[in-house]
Amino acid sequence: MYKRLIMAVALGALAVGCASQSAAPTAVPTAAPTVAPTALPTVQAVTPTPALAPTPSGPAACTLEPMSFPTNPSIPPVAEDDHTHGPANAAITLIEYADFQ
Repeated sequence: MYKRLIMAVALGALAVGCASQSAAPTAVPTAAPTVAPTALPTVQAVTPTPALAPTPSGPAACTLEPMSFPTNPSIPPVAEDDHTHGPANAAITLIEYADFQ
């Protein structure tokens, strides 16, 4: 019996809450201001740029130049007791400083 009463109250509240209500207008709607159409911008003619012809040149030549890397005097050189990976006479040496805390 209580279930039917609770169901009836819930359906009644739902019906009242979902009922459509018409609100009275509070202000008289005004007409939107008219805007005069503007003229379209003029389009300028685009002149195509002439295609550039490739300039012939001689054969390519590669020269081997020595590479100079910056050095920092505050960084000590790699010592024998340092952990290393790779050959000892490698052209480039990467030094990584890490803090394992």
